[in-house]
Amino acid sequence: MQLLGHLPDRRGSLTSQYSNSPETSIAFPPSPVSSEDKPLSHILEAIQLLRNRHACILQDNWTTIKLQPAEYEKLWQRLEKEDKELLGYTNDKISIDYNPGTWDFVVRMPSDIHERLGCLIRRDIFAQLNAFGNGNNLAATIAQNIRPSGSASVFLEDGTRRDPDMQFKYKGARYPSLILEIAYSQSRKGSGKDLTELADQYITESSGSIRTVIGISIDYQRTKQATVSIWHPKYGLDEQGEYLAADATVMSQEFRTANGTRVTQQTLRLPLKYFPLPGLLPPGDCEQEILIPYEKLADYLEEAETETRLTETKEGASMVMPMGMRKRKRESTPPETLNMADERRFEREESGAERRASEEDVLWKET
Repeated sequence: MQLLGHLPDRRGSLTSQYSNSPETSIAFPPSPVSSEDKPLSHILEAIQLLRNRHACILQDNWTTIKLQPAEYEKLWQRLEKEDKELLGYTNDKISIDYNPGTWDFVVRMPSDIHERLGCLIRRDIFAQLNAFGNGNNLAATIAQNIRPSGSASVFLEDGTRRDPDMQFKYKGARYPSLILEIAYSQSRKGSGKDLTELADQYITESSGSIRTVIGISIDYQRTKQATVSIWHPKYGLDEQGEYLAADATVMSQEFRTANGTRVTQQTLRLPLKYFPLPGLLPPGDCEQEILIPYEKLADYLEEAETETRLTETKEGASMVMPMGMRKRKRESTPPETLNMADERRFEREESGAERRASEEDVLWKET
């Protein structure tokens, strides 16, 4: 887990209530901060949020709390020191977004449908890359240097951390070339993701290094509609000078209609030449594209929904044990317990933190 480096300090009140939307406003009153709102309480709140997710108590796929940049770094330091099991689970299973500008600490767990749909799209792209890579031309050279990178954390230039649903990275590049984000449409309460805002941040805060952002939006609240959008970097000139922006070359095009009909005769196109940065692009012309028909996207979504339903309803095929056969499980090892020295050390640290919080209250009042 990579930690953020030196980030700009921001003072003000922290909203510690859970929110289903990252669009929470932030106020900066001049009033003192009480001990109840000290960093320790917010770090403990974040740890409890992660523990609830680990214990499957937290059901929302998207939960936001507020953490200042210093608190964010202390969170990881505390997990590293006191709860390596939770740290490992967080690294392996939980997607985290953090924006030091807005203090949004977002814990999200993609739904099973999202995970399965992303895997099917990734498999399709990878299969086409392998086919191109078997050639003897420029397309083969490019394809051979494109790597799937899963949901590895992406650290943008403004300090924001994002864990995308899927990404492909060109060998030698700092940022992924292509990012896929899947979201429930905004008609679903608590969807959390604003795909347009994400695409804008990915592209502008990587200085255009992220060359393609694909956004898939699924409506499960009222209809079966599913749409796809694509953004690329756009360079232009206005009255203030040159600029870089995220340009939506495809915006909210249906690949499955509201009544569930698959859209035909349209195709998702990903030119190979968009994967390497200009400085990494070998000389020559490359016109080959990765092509995914909209109809196939709809098929993938339907398959993801079907497989998820079979799992949830327990209707999928499975082994049945013969009558009388027992399950012999391995003997569990006793859990590790803290020795007395460790217990005393943790008690001292907790009491020290409480004492420092109390002292800071006094300093606030005196100033």
